[in-house]
Amino acid sequence: MFAIDFGARSIKVAKLSKSGSGYELDNYGAAFSPEDGIIHGEIINPIGVADVLGDLLREVGIRDKKVLIAITGQKVIVREITLPPMEDKELMGGVMWEAPKYVPYDLDEAIIDAKKIEEFTEKDGNKMMRILLVATPKNIVQPYMEVLKKVRLIPKVVDIVSSANIRTFSNYLFDEVEEKKDGSLINVILSIGASNTNITLAENNNLKFTRDILIGGNDITKAIAKSLNISFTEAEKVKRETRIAFGKEEEGEENKEKKENEAEKIILKILNQITKEVRKSLSYYKTQSQKVKYNKMILCGGCANIKNIDKFLSEQIEIPMIIGDPLEGIGVNEGSFDMKRLNKLKQSLATVIGLAKRER
Repeated sequence: MFAIDFGARSIKVAKLSKSGSGYELDNYGAAFSPEDGIIHGEIINPIGVADVLGDLLREVGIRDKKVLIAITGQKVIVREITLPPMEDKELMGGVMWEAPKYVPYDLDEAIIDAKKIEEFTEKDGNKMMRILLVATPKNIVQPYMEVLKKVRLIPKVVDIVSSANIRTFSNYLFDEVEEKKDGSLINVILSIGASNTNITLAENNNLKFTRDILIGGNDITKAIAKSLNISFTEAEKVKRETRIAFGKEEEGEENKEKKENEAEKIILKILNQITKEVRKSLSYYKTQSQKVKYNKMILCGGCANIKNIDKFLSEQIEIPMIIGDPLEGIGVNEGSFDMKRLNKLKQSLATVIGLAKRER
């Protein structure tokens, strides 16, 4: 399948094919998004974005016409709701009846979808269904459609970023330990992108909760550029070269350059803002759900490349953390790709890989 991820920092494309029980990477590419063309999941400049996408597709040689995309942002509502058992043809009617409780905007101006997760029996013996409700304003989706039309692509599926990320890291979400019989064992996917940070809570492969925090890697880069009086590009390089001091040996180093010390302070300041919001989200979900245990956190997104970020976040959030590999389990012909570039970019490819894994 062919997929596109529209990010604030870059637009990513990927094409996967089935190979036995797994996947093969057929093609991929990335290009910088136009400045302020995409902000917090909203396409502000469809013409500029379409121009970049068109050039990227020509550069990598992808000629597919049907594509999968994903949306995200604070206006995208994702909620797990419960309904009495009903036939599939009645499902949307039941969802629309419940939707006003969860959707804070006019339903006539929204796109709403739903998926049945599972059936269960309550303590009193009543049978119920868990439903995943997704809603977004039409004016969020429309610019995406304008971009695709301009480059002559047909949207096959409009997914959400959290679902794509769960698909990417499905191998990490099933644990060898037995599931808690008296509660839920939840894994967390933390994707720190350019303009926002996405938190996804998953029980096995089921999406339980998602939230977008409007802080990301660009905030770090801009702060470094302002503090050191350098360009955004130079600041991005400084950010990627800076190591977060961790452990006694690194904390005792005295030979760090002043530039790196200042960059580290800025990185830690903004990461502390992110971790504060992550902790709030985890606490909120725990109060809404009974007997939840957080198992581990999977880190992805461009900021996952900051040295020692996983150790710092794990200590701050107090959950074991690993850096996820979006290409794990995917066959890659090393003779067909620049592996140094692919390994450098792969943390940013999590969403587009998850989209391309979607089979229908």
